[in-house]
Amino acid sequence: MNIRALCEGIKLDPAARQQVYEFQMKENEYLVYKQHFYFDRFSFFESVQQSVGYRKLLLYLFVRFAVDAYEEYRIRNIEDEIYYDTFSDIQIWCMQCQRDYGEYGIEEYNWLQEHVQLRLFRLGRMQFQPFAMDRDLVVDGCKIFTNQIVLNVHIPAGAPLSVQGVEESFQLAKAFFRGISPIFICHSWLLDPELSEMLNPESNIIQFQSQFNIYEVDKSSKEAEQRIFNKLSINP
Repeated sequence: MNIRALCEGIKLDPAARQQVYEFQMKENEYLVYKQHFYFDRFSFFESVQQSVGYRKLLLYLFVRFAVDAYEEYRIRNIEDEIYYDTFSDIQIWCMQCQRDYGEYGIEEYNWLQEHVQLRLFRLGRMQFQPFAMDRDLVVDGCKIFTNQIVLNVHIPAGAPLSVQGVEESFQLAKAFFRGISPIFICHSWLLDPELSEMLNPESNIIQFQSQFNIYEVDKSSKEAEQRIFNKLSINP
């Protein structure tokens, strides 16, 4: 795997792609960044944020980290399709950065660290992340225990959340994460119970909600506002 193949495979925006190709960094400098990232990510991000043009720097570094992660994908016999789908999040967040800050880069760096450490995978329409449950829970007769490994579901921006796409994604996850009980959890504005009062019962969002049992509602979350309007208001 190399930078060009990765950028083409994830369909990185042509202008962003050219920016990555032209980014100047010596190999020994990159290795210092990489070592810092894997040794102490908190310190790494804190340090990088002090750099001029840090968003462009992070785009370049995450592309490099993704290229380096390919070897582990090969060792684990994970298909190239899953590799490219997973790292297509770089394109998604690069374009979000362009909308928010007027430049091709990465601001959502805490999120993308999960991908390069092979702790999150996109399987079809949705992303899945093994997660140690933080509480004991009984939902619809199913007992879940603290520290039990379940699958955290994330919905990347992009394609419609069709019923067929969701079901295919769940089936792919069950096959991919062998050895993990097929228990799925999700923290998303899409599961807000109030949406059922506003949307058609046959809508994709309400059909998605029907896949879950709601055991807690986060009233403080502003994710819906962020996703719908692409920004948060100062005085909501």
